[in-house]
Amino acid sequence: MIKKLHYTLITLLLISAESFSQDFQYHIYERYYNHHDNLRPSAYAVHSHLQGPAFEEAINRNLKSGVIKCASGIESKYIFSLEPKIFYNYVMNILYGELKVKIYGPENVLKSTQTISSKHQGKIYLQTSFYIDKVYDQLSIKLKNEILDKLPISNSSINGNFCTTIELSKPKKIIDKDYKNPIQA
Repeated sequence: MIKKLHYTLITLLLISAESFSQDFQYHIYERYYNHHDNLRPSAYAVHSHLQGPAFEEAINRNLKSGVIKCASGIESKYIFSLEPKIFYNYVMNILYGELKVKIYGPENVLKSTQTISSKHQGKIYLQTSFYIDKVYDQLSIKLKNEILDKLPISNSSINGNFCTTIELSKPKKIIDKDYKNPIQA
């Protein structure tokens, strides 16, 4: 009876230690979840979308193992701060995607800042969300191939609590004290 209890406790300990350790954590700024971005698929249309949830879905589709969203109390080898940007040139029919990646390592040190870009040519006005997802998929695959696979293996770790520091360290735009908002018609 006691041996079964010991084996059960050891098994649970091993499972819990493995579940609280990840290779990579990613952080997407809160702005990308709360504020809509606009694309102009044509001269007469505007498509509004939230970049945070769309890019998070792309990460979950394409980077299934070893990558989780940043959470406090979870140790990982690296934390990535991700800033996606997307732009559509409706005259040239090209959808551009760009991902700025800041890599934080052990001891909460910024190791590197890199930019990945992708583009897709085509008229997106009929299926705008489909093409946005396609560009985000390309960016997340490039993130894995060009950055994650080339990082050195580290035995030290960084705690997910650092993500709150990343969120707070984003500089705010300073508006001049004499600035007046434009009059909306």
